[in-house]
Formats: sequence, C-alpha cells, structure tokens
Amino acid sequence: MISTSNSKLIRSLRQKKFRDQHRLYIVEGEKMIRELIRGHSESGHTVQQLFATGEWFEQNDKVLHQSGITLNNATTAEMKKVSNLVTPQPVLALVTMPDRKPGIEALIKTTVLGFEAIRDPGNLGTIIRTADWFGINHIVCTPDSTDVFNPKVVQATMGAIARITVHYMEMDRLLEKPGMKEKSVYGTFLDGTSLYGISLDKDPLILFGNESHGLSSRFDHYINQRISIPSFSQSGPGSESLNVASSVAVVCSELRRGGSPQGYSK
Repeated sequence: MISTSNSKLIRSLRQKKFRDQHRLYIVEGEKMIRELIRGHSESGHTVQQLFATGEWFEQNDKVLHQSGITLNNATTAEMKKVSNLVTPQPVLALVTMPDRKPGIEALIKTTVLGFEAIRDPGNLGTIIRTADWFGINHIVCTPDSTDVFNPKVVQATMGAIARITVHYMEMDRLLEKPGMKEKSVYGTFLDGTSLYGISLDKDPLILFGNESHGLSSRFDHYINQRISIPSFSQSGPGSESLNVASSVAVVCSELRRGGSPQGYSK
C-alpha cells in the first residue's frame, strides 16, 4: 500500500517549491519509467522509488532485478488517488533531479535553442522531445518559463527529459559571454527572412519568443538575422502563426537538412 507519508510526498511534488526542496520529480507511464530504469544513474535522473500494482511488478521483474530501487506495492485505487493523469498508469516513479548541470561553456560549441518566457508545459515538453529527435542537447529558458520538472512537462517529453539539459538563466547573461559572441544568433519572427531562402550557420543559438507575444525587442541587438517560417496557405491569410513547438520542429528540421536555399518556393 501507499503510506500516508508517501501519498503526501507524491502530491506535494506537483508544486515546484516541494520539487526543489526534495530534489525529486514525478514520472508516470510504463515506457518512460522502463527507460529511466535502464539508464539508472547514468543520466543523473535516478529512480528513487517505484509505486506500482503487483501485476506490473510481476511483469517487469527482469527490468527491476538488482536495480536497487525502493519498490512499493499499490492497488489500482491507490494509484488513481496519487496520479496526475486522467487515465492513471499502473506505475509511478519518484526520480531524483540531476545534481549538476554543465556550465555556459558547454553551450558555446553546440546548437542551442533559447526560449523567452515559455509558459505552456505541453509546449516545453514537446520542444524537449523534438530537440532530442534532432540531436540538440541543450535548451535555455528564461527564469520566468515553466519548470522542466512540472509533471505535465515531464509527461510530454516521453522520456527525453533524461537526455536533454534545460538551463534556466537570463538570456542577456548568456549572450554577453565572450564565447557566445562568436556564435550566430537567429531570432524567429513573423516578419523575418524566409527560413527556406537562407543557409543556416553551424551550431547557432536560435531564439524563440513567448507563445503570445513573441521575442522582446531587448534581444534585437544580439540577433544576427531575423528568420521566419512562411505560410503557404491557399485560403486567404490563413492561420495567424504556428504554435511555438511546431515552429521548433520546422526550424530544427531545416537546420539538420543543411539549410541550403534551394528546392523551395512561395
């Protein structure tokens, strides 16, 4: 059974202040948890405790063998009470946050995605999953962005949270670093140069704005080029803009394709 103290702990981890206090976050879902167990201790995202039905433990005995994880049997009703999901899963994990994150030096010679005040947990989770797909290991968010360990963010990453490092810092601080000043900085705007008409430089910093307001003008003097994803809608003006997570996928795809300005027309 899930003890009263554990139930209280799990519920408290829905709030950032308690996640930070305990250095723990919640993961739900069989696929994600199996993946974390297999990479136990390698990524720094270490499964500390598992809460699951007896049937789940029986089915996953080989995965759990000699894992050193604290196992807690629970009923389906108990899992439902502590779950954050509409459809509760048969297993829930408490996972430790990584103790250390690479410093700014790690961002200098690699592609970096930067976000200003990204507020929607689903968007951030999808962005992390997208970055993982395209082999981009570092994301920078301004401090007023949603927390990467928010249960909704974690769920949307589909396990990518253990492979991608999300840094929280003022973008100005990052952009002022000597090494970063040599980096190409692209800003995404509705009125920028078409992404399909330029060649993107290697290992840039690509900035994306808030879901509602876009990028602040305070970043203008850091940006080498304003870029946009053109609309190909055939019915009038079409949609006003793309969702930020969708925009990230398009830009990352073009970056990995090589950014050669050919084969596209509007």
